[in-house]
Parts: sequence; C-alpha cells; structure tokens
Amino acid sequence: MLSLSAFAQLNKFYTLSKSEDFDTVNFYLKAASANCLIKKSNSESDPLDIYGNPNLEKINPSFDTKINNNTCYARLVLDEYNSSGLGNSLSMAVLKSHEEHDLWRVNFSDNKIYDLSLFYGLGNADINLTGTPVKKLKIQTGSADIIVGYDGYTHNPVPMDTFLIKADFGSIVTKHMELARAKHVITQVGFGSVLLDFNPFSSEKCNIDASVGAGTLEILLPKRGTPVIIYLKDSPLCAVKMADGFEEVEKNIFVNMIYTAHAGNLLSFRVDVALGTVHFTYSD
Repeated sequence: MLSLSAFAQLNKFYTLSKSEDFDTVNFYLKAASANCLIKKSNSESDPLDIYGNPNLEKINPSFDTKINNNTCYARLVLDEYNSSGLGNSLSMAVLKSHEEHDLWRVNFSDNKIYDLSLFYGLGNADINLTGTPVKKLKIQTGSADIIVGYDGYTHNPVPMDTFLIKADFGSIVTKHMELARAKHVITQVGFGSVLLDFNPFSSEKCNIDASVGAGTLEILLPKRGTPVIIYLKDSPLCAVKMADGFEEVEKNIFVNMIYTAHAGNLLSFRVDVALGTVHFTYSD
C-alpha cells in the first residue's frame, strides 16, 4: 500500500529508550491525517522509535510517556491545527480526499509486550505485526484505508486476548488473522468495509463477534482442517452469502462439514447485520 522508499527519508522524532522498569508498552496513536507504517525493527532497537516528515504548519505532533505498574504508557497524537480531532477529520473526508498526508513510521522491538490502540482519521496505514508480541490490539478508521496482519507463517509470540477493529467509513483489510493467536475478535462496521482473513488454517480456538450497519464484511475461511460454526442475526434489508459446504442445522446457525463443538481450533462466529452485506468465502 505505502512506498517504503518514501519512508526511508524520514527523520527520527521520538524514542522510548530501553528500560528494566517496564515489560509492557501501552501505545496509543491518534492520527487525524497521515500515512503510517508500523512494523518491528529489523535490528536491535529501542521498544519504540518514531520517525516522521510532517508539515509542521499543518500538523501539531505531541508525544508523552509515563510508567506505572511495569507498563510504559506512550501516547502519540498527530492533530491538525484548528481541528477538533478525529470527528472533524470524518466530516472533512470528502473535501480533503485529494490531499497528500504526512508520513510516519513506528518501529517496535521483540523484547517487550505491546498493547496497541490505533486511531486513524484520513490517509493510509500499513500495520505489520510480524514478530511483535501483541497482547491486545484496537484499530479504528474514520475514512482511512488500513492493512493489518502478518507475513508468512510467523505466529504472534504471545497469545492475544482481544483483536478489535472498527470501520466507520474507511476500509480495514486483515492478513492471516490465524497468526494473531487471538482469543476474541470484535469487528464493528458502520458504512465502511472490513475483510477478515483466516485462511489457510486455524490452530487455536477463536470467538469472533461482528456487527455490520450499512457497510460490507467479507470473511475468508479456511477451506480445510478448521471446524467453523456461524450464528447469524440478519434482517430483510441485508445481504448474506454463505460459503459452499455449510449446513443450516438450526434457524440461522450454520456449520461446516468437520464441525465439532469441543474442537481445540474451533472458529465461532456471531454476526449481526442490519442493512449491509456479509460474505463468507474461501480464498481459492
């Protein structure tokens, strides 16, 4: 999505230095208008390095930290001047859609555990979690387009408790959700679109709760080796397409051919759709 060559020219803005005083980094990011790349550093690094090339006449960046109970709370806010924050960015989305956004890169390390809360108004974000120990993740997009997930077959080094994503008007595409090792996935779609990719195989149990207003939710399921059950709450105004091979065992309850209730790698979906579209499918 984003050009790596452009990010190579960024200057270091903020650093969270290594310390034995904390083992968890609680990182909060709010970007009213920006293009952001988040990934683990390829070298031994500090727990948090932030690079940027902002237009300081437009953007007012701020960064602060505090340590409490073995957790370092780090907060990066990229607000526009004369802006009321994320809500204002949503209302201005159409007017500003042609503008270029500031570039930011955030690097993590593999020697701390991360609790992430990421909020994007406008722009794009590429969030590569490969190799980063993440125990909680919350992502919200106003009108930004976001890709989040994992490369290859490298699992999250720690189990993730909750993976929450919310798309108001923008889009969120996940890659290899099965590698997150998330116990709970919560998806909220307003007028935007979300793709949840669980392909090709899930080795751990996961509960997925999804609500769709007037937007679109597409779910890529493993075609083989993973039992799946889907509880569906729909309405006459929505559109739902079920993947091949599912059987409706009760009203609005669907299972695939290898479903067993106590399977250790069961994917359990509870989907509530009002006006939007939900599509269960396979990637091949």
